[in-house]
Amino acid sequence: MRIVESGSVTFKAVLIGVIVLLLLMPLEMLRSVVTERAGLREQAYQRVAEGWGGELTVGGPMLIVPTERKAIIDNVERTVRRDVYLMPAKLDGAVQVKLDPQPRYVGIYAVPVYLSTLRLQGDFDFVSLRPQLEQTGVTYLWSQSRLRLPISSVRSLREIQHATFAGQPVKLGPATPGVHMGIEARVDLSQLQQSPTAAFDFGTVVAGSRAVSLLPLGGTTTVSMSSDWPHPSFQGAFLPSERTITANGFSARWQVLELNRSYGQVWQEGEVTDDALRQSSFGVSLFQPVDIYQRGERAVKYAVLFIALTFLTFFAWEQVTRNRLHPLQYLLVGLALSMFYLLLIALSEHISFALAYVTAAAALVLLIGLYLAGALRSAWRGVVAGAAMSLVYGLLYMLVLSEDYSLLLGSIILFAALAAVMLATRRVDWYRLRPEEPSQTEESYQ
Repeated sequence: MRIVESGSVTFKAVLIGVIVLLLLMPLEMLRSVVTERAGLREQAYQRVAEGWGGELTVGGPMLIVPTERKAIIDNVERTVRRDVYLMPAKLDGAVQVKLDPQPRYVGIYAVPVYLSTLRLQGDFDFVSLRPQLEQTGVTYLWSQSRLRLPISSVRSLREIQHATFAGQPVKLGPATPGVHMGIEARVDLSQLQQSPTAAFDFGTVVAGSRAVSLLPLGGTTTVSMSSDWPHPSFQGAFLPSERTITANGFSARWQVLELNRSYGQVWQEGEVTDDALRQSSFGVSLFQPVDIYQRGERAVKYAVLFIALTFLTFFAWEQVTRNRLHPLQYLLVGLALSMFYLLLIALSEHISFALAYVTAAAALVLLIGLYLAGALRSAWRGVVAGAAMSLVYGLLYMLVLSEDYSLLLGSIILFAALAAVMLATRRVDWYRLRPEEPSQTEESYQ
């Protein structure tokens, strides 16, 4: 008595399972391809950021006042010099982000870039700041003060339209070392710090890509932003209190108080770091609504389940209709199903994702339909198989497009597919199934 017969149902089921496992290797290679291509696109963004400008953060302005005090260090009296940072009482920002109609290309990768016009207005309230500056033994060098406008990347600066402080124009240049890079000007506060307030007004044009953010340095910071980019993704420590998004662009408004930040209106050098400032920033990123690599990776994640269910459907069809398929035919169909994802990723880099998906799916459906029509010696069965695969790819497209409900849809679809196969084979007596007389097709592997 033979324990396992090569043509038995059990042996073939195990063999099909082995084929599914073997297909994990090309699928894992596909995931590596997606990761590699996404990495190349990220390198394209970085190259554009180096030449044009990247994610930009702008803030300010802030006043930097040097101080001196006597201290005993190693039993020797020395003069210690430290900077004190003063924040404005009020900061009003108006930002207009205009997308460049011509994206920058690095190879096949298109990177959207923008020019942003910023106007920053407000004032410093010396009356409220003075009580926090009264420290015994500290000398404030008001004549050596600096007015700094923080900018995360100075190379992104395209134009300074105007810059005034206390009603006088100021000349901005590269910032000296200190908290946050940017541009600054020397100002003499010897007499000015005795006045109640000092107003400022800055107008600049900066270039960037991907995102623009602002630092809420004012005791009360109010920022309005508008852009012709229709897909904003608001980010940072604070979301806008008001926003309007249309097909032609968006507008948003933020209001941040000193109480909402982790730092105050006056702090000394070393008390607040660049990271602390960056963590308080807020703004918007130019969200790409069609991320082909994210969608491609999502499709590959479901590949094994769809291949396994396809094989299970074919296997159940064999037992119900008694039409035999050779394990090698299962392997070829599985490789064809895997090839779909490679075609999808390659085509979507050059044409729209929807068109790439339709093209790749149509090619695979036609291939599998023609192949099964010949393998089963029936054009009608090939048409049925092609129609079934069209439905499968239609369902997969729904999963790929859905960002918030992909898990729910995937669970429902896979459950329905498995339930259909189980119900179709519920009356099959697997114990009584025996291999029929070997046909010419079966002799090749029995």
